[in-house]
Amino acid sequence: MAIHLTVILKAKEELTNEVKNQLFQLVEHSRKEKGCLQYDLHQSTTESNVFVLHEVWENQEILDLHNSQDYLKNFFALAPSLLAVTPNVIFTNKLV
Repeated sequence: MAIHLTVILKAKEELTNEVKNQLFQLVEHSRKEKGCLQYDLHQSTTESNVFVLHEVWENQEILDLHNSQDYLKNFFALAPSLLAVTPNVIFTNKLV
């Protein structure tokens, strides 16, 4: 069963561009992974330092493999210095 999740990230305002560039790298790497069905990056139109990742993965095993990638671990190791708050991860079920 496909795994749908959304991640909301709020950059420290002075680091918005750096976070955006880091997220572009995540998108580039993630979209190349086996089992990545969708990996989209959005930026808030009202708060430019708020970003939303929408991800769809083939299954939990593939998502677990994604979460073990060095590039992702490196981003989340840097996250406390880049982000204003802890990322909010929301798992969802697609209804329609």
